Order: sequence, then C-alpha cells, then structure tokens
Amino acid sequence: MKRTIKWQLLLSFVSLSFILVGGFSWVTLNLMESHFAEYVTERQEQELAEYKSDLEALYRENDTWTEVSRAIQNLGRSALQHSVIMKIYDGDGQLVWSPSLAEEEEAKDRIQNHLLQMEQMMGNVESDYVELRIPLYNGNEEVGIVDIQFGGPFAYTEHEAFFISDMRSILILAALISLFISLFFAVLLAKKLSAPIVAINNFTTNIAKGQYSGLPLEESGIREIDDLRDSVNELSSQLQHQQEIRNRLSSDIAHEIRTPLTTLKGNIEAMIDGVWEASEERLYRCYEEVNRITRLIGEIDRINEIESQESQLQKTTFDLKELSQQIADNFQALLIERNIDCSVSGDSILVSADQDKMHQVITNLLFNAIKFTPSGGQIDLYISQSKEAVSFQITDNGQGIPSDEASQIFERFYMAEPSRNSQLDGQGIGLSIVKSIIHAHHGTISVDSVYGKGTTFTITIPKAE
Repeated sequence: MKRTIKWQLLLSFVSLSFILVGGFSWVTLNLMESHFAEYVTERQEQELAEYKSDLEALYRENDTWTEVSRAIQNLGRSALQHSVIMKIYDGDGQLVWSPSLAEEEEAKDRIQNHLLQMEQMMGNVESDYVELRIPLYNGNEEVGIVDIQFGGPFAYTEHEAFFISDMRSILILAALISLFISLFFAVLLAKKLSAPIVAINNFTTNIAKGQYSGLPLEESGIREIDDLRDSVNELSSQLQHQQEIRNRLSSDIAHEIRTPLTTLKGNIEAMIDGVWEASEERLYRCYEEVNRITRLIGEIDRINEIESQESQLQKTTFDLKELSQQIADNFQALLIERNIDCSVSGDSILVSADQDKMHQVITNLLFNAIKFTPSGGQIDLYISQSKEAVSFQITDNGQGIPSDEASQIFERFYMAEPSRNSQLDGQGIGLSIVKSIIHAHHGTISVDSVYGKGTTFTITIPKAE
C-alpha cells in the first residue's frame, strides 16, 4: 500500500522518536534497577556481616556462650524486628538460642507478606525466602554456627519499593511526553517538507496535462526543495515556450506549403478547365512551386539529420580563415551590387570539422548579414583562437535584432519581422541549420545585437588536435 510523503515522514519521525526515547528510558530504568539491586544486596550482606560480628564479639567477651545468653536473646529479638530469624548453635551443634515457635511463625508470615507486597509493587523483582548457615569464629577456631532466615536477595524496604515505583512512573511519563512532543514537531516538520513537494507534484501533473502556466510556487526555506521548485518553474517556462514554437512551427509550415500548393492548384485547374493554355512558361512556374516545397521539406529533413546523426560528420583539418575568405570572394558580385564592404581578418587557424557543413554555416551567416545590411554598410569576418577553441565572428552594421527576439532566432521557422523576410525570400530555417551544425561539432553559437545599429554572431568550436 502506497503512502503519501506526509505520512511517510510522519511515521518515520515517530518511529525514530519511539525507538530513541523508548530505548533511552528502557536502558535508564534497567541500569537504575540493576544498581539499586546491587545496593540492596550489599546492604543485606553488610547486615548479615554485622550480626556475625556482634555474635563473635559476644563470645570473645566471656569465651563462652552460656554467660551471654541474655545479650544473644536481645540481639535475636532485635533481628526479628527487621524480619531476620536467627538460630545460634555452639561448636558442638547444640542450640544456644532460637526464637519461640510463635515468634518464628510470626516473623515468617511478616517476611512472606513483605515479599508479596514487593512483588505487587515492583512486578518483576524476584525475591524469595532465603536461609543461610554462617560459621562463627574466635580467632581461627570455629565456635558456633548462626542459622539466618530472611527475605532475599532483593527484598526492598517499603520506601525503596516506592522510590523504584515512582522512578518507573516518572520515566514512563517522561517517555510519553517526549513522544507527544516528538509527534507534534514531526507533524509540523512533515507538513513543512511535504507541502512544497505536493505542490510541485500537482504543478508537474498540470504540466503533464499541457497546462504550463500557473501560479509561481512559494519558497519553502529549504534549499534543495527551492532548487527543485526553480527547476520545475524553469521547465514549465521552457515547455510553454517550446509549445508556442511548435504552434508557430505548425502554422508556419502550413503557411509555407499552402501558398505554393494553392498556386499549383489554381494553375493546374485553370489549365484543366481550358482557361489557360498549358504553355511551357506556366508549366515551368508550376515546376518552380514544386521545387519550393521540395526545398522546404529538404531543409527540415536536413536539420533533423544534423541534430540526430553527429557521427556522420566528415571531419577534416582545414584553415578556417582561408575558407572564410573563399566564401567572401564568392559573394563579391552581390556585395558590389548592394554597395557593401566585406573584410576577413584574424589568424590563420586549423580546425578539425566538416568543411562542407562549416562552409554552409559561414555562407548562411554572411548571406543573412548581406540581406539586412543597407547600402554603404560594412561586414567584418574575424577569426581568433584561445588555448582550446577557435572563435569566428561576423559583424555587420545593419538593422539589428530586437532584444526580445534575439533568443528566438535560432528556432525553426522563426523570422524577425516576417513581412520583410518574406520579401527577402526567407523561410526562417537557415539559423536553425547553423545552430544544429555547430552543436554537432560540440561548439556554441551566440548573438549580440543592438536594434538599429548592427549584429554580431560568434561561433566557438574546438581546435584541431
């Protein structure tokens, strides 16, 4: 059976508290009873030793038991008051003194009642009726034997039994109070820990249903949970952004394909209905529209291929500056036509890359720069290197990119100022292809643009080994 995280935390905290508090109380109680039992045993042994010492001292005073019978009788009856029955025998085994039968029975009843009372009060204390025979000495000579009967070995006094019982009650009460306090704080802590996790879970459930927007999750004060919250918020934002891109992508693809298809359909229907003659020129226009659709689909396939098949890169070692100069020379006619100056500068650097695809990257970037740079403008290609990477920059003083669009220009079919791009024959795929090629080379591409002043694209790729 699955439990919620709140109940899991609560059960864990309560179980841990129960084990710790219960274990501490159990150990404390057992240690206390063990030490107290040792104390009682030592006290009884000391009392027995005192009785033995007193009897031996009485014998030494007169060197006989006969003259001290009165003193022995007083000592024996004093012991009876403490629930100790003594019978004294001389060295020949003859009885010197013993209590009367009535006194002995009374003392035994008193001992038995005391043991029963202790058993009821103490529960697990094991005491019983004990009988010992202790030899008496005068120097090294055995002069008699004392037969002692008492309740032992742990026959507590009434005050001692009350003390042990009270200590047990106090420890049990302390354990219960500790468990209650632990339960209280466990509930608070479990709620504090589980509430943000439950909120994040509900939030991610909504994300899974496609509901990317919602109220921001509140801070919990716990670093790991707040980091998770920030990651989920970022994930939600990214997914929402990607959903918007997908929606726009679907719309743009439909638009890009619908236009030539509509033209094709209109032209073919006109020729079928006899409105237009199926001339070579009209058929060529239909052929151009088919080529336009084919190129569009081919560009999309090419992006997917580049993104998913990095291993197919045909890497060679070549001079990046030399390649850039070659591409710039290829655009000389267009540059002269638009009255744009283009320069290539920097270091001659060898790179290990797919030369054809890097040719495509530079061609795309340079063509874009030419498209958006006005007559009399300037385009600069600059190649440099660091310890482990090669950097390629292309800078123009054209119209630039709005700051709110700069982070989106690498998305498929995204076009800043769509109306103008349409006039310039743009499909919004070129920069997406550039990004895919650079990532396939384990490189990075970034853009820095000031709207109305110009744009700089920076590409970084690893150096040749």
